[in-house]
Amino acid sequence: FIYIRATLETGGNVLYLANLVLYGPADQANPYKLLGLPFAQYVRPDFDFRYYDVMRDKFSLVYRFYGGIGIPYGNVNVLPFEKTFFAGGANGMRGWRMYALGPGSYENLDEGSSFNQIGDIQLEANLEYRFPLYDWIRGAFYLDAGNIWLLRESPDLPGGKFIFSEFLGQVAIDVGVGLRFDFDFFIFRFDPAIAIKKPTYPKGDRWTVDKLQLKDVVWNFGIGYPF
Repeated sequence: FIYIRATLETGGNVLYLANLVLYGPADQANPYKLLGLPFAQYVRPDFDFRYYDVMRDKFSLVYRFYGGIGIPYGNVNVLPFEKTFFAGGANGMRGWRMYALGPGSYENLDEGSSFNQIGDIQLEANLEYRFPLYDWIRGAFYLDAGNIWLLRESPDLPGGKFIFSEFLGQVAIDVGVGLRFDFDFFIFRFDPAIAIKKPTYPKGDRWTVDKLQLKDVVWNFGIGYPF
């Protein structure tokens, strides 16, 4: 079966028009404010496509593609933090911790601070083979590929801007083997994964298959299936 979800969200337009009528034109240097803070105008479409190839005896092969972009305009040129995209974690790009991947080829040398690793664009593809092991225990092999990018260059996130001629080389890839414990009323998931292509490495040296170590495994835990 097939699952498709597409959304289109906009924000800030009514506030902008109200301020324009009341106070006249504004600009990026002196934007309109709400409760003392500049508010954003943006449009944010995203698309989630999944194909579930269900085979015999609870075997299945699941394909997923996700893409989204947030475009700020008008009042300020940045998205609200909660509308930005991030990569990593138990539900996507499992070879990285949450907020630890991207944008683009940006490398964060301070692992304790990753809150700013957000983007305006996200592309991700996943492939997962699911199979039964014993009664309520399920297994899975999976591969994740994707990243996030910025629409504009940022001095705080060098290498993060989306450039069409370079983005394929900045697609990160991880693989993993998972265990799922199906208790009917909920599924507990254990999905360790390891990165095999890191966009933070120099061009031509981003594949890490020959350098893998146990310490590089990211141990993910979750409730329910990732997709």
